[in-house]
Amino acid sequence: MCKQRINTGLCMAALTLLLFCGNPLGADPFTIVSPGDPLLEDLRQVVREQGESFLSLTPPLSGREIQTILEGIDPSALSSSARLRYHRIFDRLVPALLYESPIFSAALHINLALEGRFRSNTAVPWQKKDNTSQALLALPAHLFFSNALVIFIEPLAAADPWYYNHPPSSWGSNIPWEAARFDLNMPLRAFAAAGGSWWSFQIGRDRLSFGPGRTGNMAVSDNPDYYDFARLSFFSGVVKYSMLVSQMPLEAGPLIADPAALGGNLLMETTRRYFYLHRLDFRFFRKLSVGVSEGLMAGNASLELRYLNPAAVFHSFFSWRDYPQWGEGDMNGSLFSLDLEWAFLPGWVLYSQIVMNEFSTPYETKRFPDQPPPGMGYLLGAEYAGTLFERSVSCYAELVYADPFLYTLSSPFASMIWMRRSSDLGNKDLRYAYFGHGEGRDMFLAALGVSAVSEKLALSLDMSFKRQGERGILWDWSTLGGGEKSPSGTPETRFKALFSAEYKILPSLTLAGCLGGTVIFDAAHVKGNREYGIETGLKAAYYY
Repeated sequence: MCKQRINTGLCMAALTLLLFCGNPLGADPFTIVSPGDPLLEDLRQVVREQGESFLSLTPPLSGREIQTILEGIDPSALSSSARLRYHRIFDRLVPALLYESPIFSAALHINLALEGRFRSNTAVPWQKKDNTSQALLALPAHLFFSNALVIFIEPLAAADPWYYNHPPSSWGSNIPWEAARFDLNMPLRAFAAAGGSWWSFQIGRDRLSFGPGRTGNMAVSDNPDYYDFARLSFFSGVVKYSMLVSQMPLEAGPLIADPAALGGNLLMETTRRYFYLHRLDFRFFRKLSVGVSEGLMAGNASLELRYLNPAAVFHSFFSWRDYPQWGEGDMNGSLFSLDLEWAFLPGWVLYSQIVMNEFSTPYETKRFPDQPPPGMGYLLGAEYAGTLFERSVSCYAELVYADPFLYTLSSPFASMIWMRRSSDLGNKDLRYAYFGHGEGRDMFLAALGVSAVSEKLALSLDMSFKRQGERGILWDWSTLGGGEKSPSGTPETRFKALFSAEYKILPSLTLAGCLGGTVIFDAAHVKGNREYGIETGLKAAYYY
């Protein structure tokens, strides 16, 4: 008994040392900055203008990690607009507190937004995706403990995004004017997090985004509405290690074109589905960054300690024989990504991403009928950030290519697919997404964008050209498609342009609007079928 008490005491002492290492009680509260936060755009502008690369742009980021990113930047060497952003970042990292004491403090904010959208043609998808619609009312609340731990929850009054496309309508709004329209999945963000000057840990529900991509990221992107995960990171100015575990329940039936053809004894849904990923980032001379990620989806298994080994190799060969097959498909699948970022001139950066689920050579696909088809994706981008006429300006260009079978493996449970249920009121569909690039697979995309931001006014223009094959979110695995190139079949071709403006009427009150147009050739993959339409939106938002 005495030995047990000693061991328990040592564990508690180690935990206490970890929590408070680098976190004196007089320091600022520990904070987490999630994807979509405007602070990240300020951070991006400052780092780019300084002529540096990001060690790892993988939010959520802790406030302490953001401070590490900004180490060595001399604000006096920045332009006036970038210097304003620099100081605004540090102001944001010190939250306005509702209550404060030596051990515990709390903050509560109010975000109110009224939004309306219109499109002239319901056959043309919304340019501003439904999951980008801001909640009618959000009450983000932070509970801080000893400046080393934060508990966050964001109650919402929001419209279920299902209503933007079901049934197809020319109008969309974030106002849930009837009970069935409320998004009952809220909160979409709720977590506990702790950390110090060199580490952070977060568990709960939040958004994720791994990489600098403007149209999306190839491995883990801010495409799903949220992720349920635990994440541990250790970081310095030159190296960072991260481990991620995310639970991803899946109901596969609606993903399969003809479930009856697979037989009646196949598993169709499970909550015991976990995605494991670890990532290692390096930065050289503050100019060149390299990030390597490796992940594994375990399709129908309990949370396993062997995947929490930080030095494990996650390739499917590690464990694919340990699970019963789903018909002729495997219950686990791999994901590998390589990120490069080079700040070759002040303000200018080149970046690229390669992601792989399956690498198959032409020799293999031609000579072995059971060889899985290749699942590869590529992103290449260039970005500039600087100042023109005392305004922050930025522009980007991106090229994306995705194989027809990227993210899709030999069973839906091994595939890189995210799902959530819509609210139970009414006959609503399940909601699916790839947690890789938001534009999906089987496609080629070219995108351009430019923006200019002053203290009160922000303007942006985004344009894109996309050729998309028939391979959508449906699970349509077939080794017969091993030699298929993207975009497959009769590709659909889209041209899009969207102009957006935001004006800050008061420090806490903004008015935003957008106007865009889309032209689609061979719409719905039908030769000669053309669709076109305009889209506009207006939003008034109040932040306190």
